[in-house]
Amino acid sequence: MRDPAWSRDQVARKPIPRSHPFERYSADIGTHNDQKEPPVPASVSSNSVFAMRKVGDELVRLREQVGLRQDDIAIRLGCTRHTVSKIERGKAFPTLEQFEVMMSAYEASPEIRTGIEAKIEEGRSHGRAWFEQPRFRTLYPGSSYRYLSLEDNAERISLHSGTYVPGILQTREYIETLIAFGQAHESVKHRETFLEARMNRKGILSRDNPVILKALCLEAGLLAVVGGPETMRTQLRHLISCAAQPNITLRVIPLAAGAASVASSPFTIMDFPGGEDRSVVSQDLPRGDAFQDDPAEVRNLREKFINLENNALDEEATVQRIEEIEKELS
Repeated sequence: MRDPAWSRDQVARKPIPRSHPFERYSADIGTHNDQKEPPVPASVSSNSVFAMRKVGDELVRLREQVGLRQDDIAIRLGCTRHTVSKIERGKAFPTLEQFEVMMSAYEASPEIRTGIEAKIEEGRSHGRAWFEQPRFRTLYPGSSYRYLSLEDNAERISLHSGTYVPGILQTREYIETLIAFGQAHESVKHRETFLEARMNRKGILSRDNPVILKALCLEAGLLAVVGGPETMRTQLRHLISCAAQPNITLRVIPLAAGAASVASSPFTIMDFPGGEDRSVVSQDLPRGDAFQDDPAEVRNLREKFINLENNALDEEATVQRIEEIEKELS
């Protein structure tokens, strides 16, 4: 997805009834039993996903401890191995019935059982992600919607934004200018919803368990006066502020870097809890976004990112160069 950007509004969480932690969701298919659209929670999806992954990792440990395979537990649950795999990979919580069978098969102690139940209840309490609302699902069909989910669930993101300011670090005014130019043919409602989504996406940088971001961009992207001098000065000052955050590393590839300074094709590497085998890469291609989780493809883009890093200014020099560009606009 080109130019992923954006800030999540902090709004009230949906009240959670204090019933059994398994009762509110059909975890086997990962959906809500509720039909009514809930309000958008703050920092929702990531916290829920972290809880699901913790539960999944614990269930894997218990299963392996008693020497059972996924096929073995699938037979006992009366489901497919895919369903067991989905639960263990942190894609869904087990249903109450599945949980009871698992705890019996794994000979789990009362203390372990209580601990897992607490993690499930915690995960359930976070509600649905903002992008699951129908108006955003309509705005982002297909692979674009998948990008939102992957981005929101990532633990670390490494991106090269090419000739754009990194989308997730763009200011509202900068985004509005891009939308006015690139979506002039769209309705006002479409553009307003798109802007809201772009701002919501920034929330991954300031939520509980914030994303660790490493961002590269070309100096040419900072020299373009998008929206006029004042808008661009505000954008540059915002980048300096972002660079001071402990979970954000921003580096600029200078014009003097030669070939690296014209490497304008954006790409993103998203790493998830669990190691290298849970990484996904996204590239902007003429036919649209392309996602890959093949280890060889992930490794190739990771090496490309390192090569670009080696041609970038260090963090201190990056801030100094941004300050110089900002002064040149005065």
